[in-house]
Amino acid sequence: MLPSSSCLIIQGDLMKPRTWMLSTEGQVVMGPDDSFINGIAAVFASYYNFNLQYPDDGSCTLEFIQRCFLGINPEMGSKSKKKQLGGINPHVSRLVRKLVDFEWMLM
Repeated sequence: MLPSSSCLIIQGDLMKPRTWMLSTEGQVVMGPDDSFINGIAAVFASYYNFNLQYPDDGSCTLEFIQRCFLGINPEMGSKSKKKQLGGINPHVSRLVRKLVDFEWMLM
């Protein structure tokens, strides 16, 4: 059974995936495709195009990728469901701050 939130389904070996598919609302809506970067882009595009909230169990990871690798840093608000001071998850904020301190940011 597929989750109702947007989800990247990886096919193949865990360390060497062959292809990916995108599911939304329990249905496969895209793929298969062999470019993992296209898969990540498709997941984030689905959250933003359909104005979906990040699922609770993956919200920190998705928000970290959004802010650090994609450079999407809104002044206010977040795609996470939980209320956050200043709109940024405190765990994500702390990790980003530590990465900036050590100059490990990709941006």
